[in-house]
Amino acid sequence: MTTPTDTSGAPTTATSTGGSSGPRHVQELEGLRAVAAGAVLLTHAGFMSGAIGRDVLPGLLARMDIGVAVFFVLSGFLLYRPHARANAGLGRTPEIRTFFARRAARLVPAWLVVLAVTPLLVPAARAASPGHWVANLLQLQSLKQSWLLPGLAQLWSLSAEVMFYLALPGLAAVVVWVCRGRGPRAEVAAIAALALAAQVFRWGAEHVLPTGYTWLQTLPATLDWFAAGMLLAVLTSAPGRWTPLTTAVRRSPTSLWVIAAAVLWVLTTRLAGPYDLRPPTTGEQTFKHLGYGIVAFLVVAPSAVGATTPLSPVLASRLMGYLGKISYGVFLWHLPVMFAVRNVLGYPLFNGHFWTTLVLTLLPTIALSAVSWHVLESPVQAWVRDRTPSRPQRA
Repeated sequence: MTTPTDTSGAPTTATSTGGSSGPRHVQELEGLRAVAAGAVLLTHAGFMSGAIGRDVLPGLLARMDIGVAVFFVLSGFLLYRPHARANAGLGRTPEIRTFFARRAARLVPAWLVVLAVTPLLVPAARAASPGHWVANLLQLQSLKQSWLLPGLAQLWSLSAEVMFYLALPGLAAVVVWVCRGRGPRAEVAAIAALALAAQVFRWGAEHVLPTGYTWLQTLPATLDWFAAGMLLAVLTSAPGRWTPLTTAVRRSPTSLWVIAAAVLWVLTTRLAGPYDLRPPTTGEQTFKHLGYGIVAFLVVAPSAVGATTPLSPVLASRLMGYLGKISYGVFLWHLPVMFAVRNVLGYPLFNGHFWTTLVLTLLPTIALSAVSWHVLESPVQAWVRDRTPSRPQRA
């Protein structure tokens, strides 16, 4: 997952965020990443314990996978930001080799370690065929449910994220081509078209594309969530360009969160589909997907424009900043650790013990993620940064 401190070779700092934000704003984005990772962990603890659909706020637990939408909106915002500023005449587009090298340094080392260790924690993963491992090594696991390894079902979203990284330079080039000479409104329209294309693809996945594939878990089906972040990048790319909108958010950021909470409350009902593994209808699936995108956009928007909310001190705290920094590790490690915890304690799947599962998963997951960050991820990223050019190419 993307981090605010290492995006595409153009770090997101107070000066690179359009002058409307500073260190607190960047720290808030890290805090939001920690919240998103925690939400994903919560929903998996609820699912494995059977609490979803039975007790402990079943509807809320069932929808905590909304953390994935928050991750995608954050990625769209942070990674498209340099392109949006370049389109506004305030910078240069990222150098492609640097972008890919730093993205690989961010994702690959920790992910390979988790792949290697998971069979030790999750015995069922040892029975996976070579084809399953190849699919995961190539980041194609989002294409088929059967390709998800036991204990690593969350990696479907990593696959979609990697697809976005690979597609971003091309998507940005298309947006530039479409809006060149037509002004900032054309850029907004082009990004809106990307979001609309995602809806068209989702319709095609239901009615046209071959069956047997999980098309709705791929980039084309989730591109609207990334596009929501890209839109935020455009709206905050140039001081004074979208002042009425950004000023309105800064003056009343809490109202966006209130709306997000109201939409989330509706999503916790069965209007967004069943709480268990029963397949939702097309209408339920669409309602849930669009609702997740709206909530994620509204949650991220205040921090993206540098607004101060009642939760800003919490999100910008050192603790949340640190948890956000290691959140990629939390995302990778929590599910295999959860499987191991329940296996050691002899808890059958869906057979209770939500709070025990949650606490005994959270603590070792944070510890493993911290070790991964300090021993592996941070050193590798620093090594790659030192060997890749930091000055992006001209637009």
